[in-house]
Amino acid sequence: MNAPQINTAIPKRRYQLGDFAVTVLGEIESGDGQDYRYVLAMVQEGKQEPCFYVTASKVSADDYLLRVIAPSLERDLDTGPHWRDLDAFCEQAIDLAQQVMGLKDEYPHRLM
Repeated sequence: MNAPQINTAIPKRRYQLGDFAVTVLGEIESGDGQDYRYVLAMVQEGKQEPCFYVTASKVSADDYLLRVIAPSLERDLDTGPHWRDLDAFCEQAIDLAQQVMGLKDEYPHRLM
């Protein structure tokens, strides 16, 4: 899995989704050359490392690329200015997490 290399970041939101802890990071300094606006990372209960990511990274002055990264999946999904908005990113990223991880019956409980 080609996980984001995050040196420093500020947690913007936290959720509980089934037995997964979900953190949305912002103000990210990366070590992989990407200019991330936001990164959603999911960690399964009892595990240390994230098993699923959704990222929004800057690709031009106004546009951000939405990407999903999981052990058996790495896919660019959409590009646009709307992924700079925290609410839009969180809504789409949680929906993607529910779809990809088979958690459609789980409700995301916002903790922060």
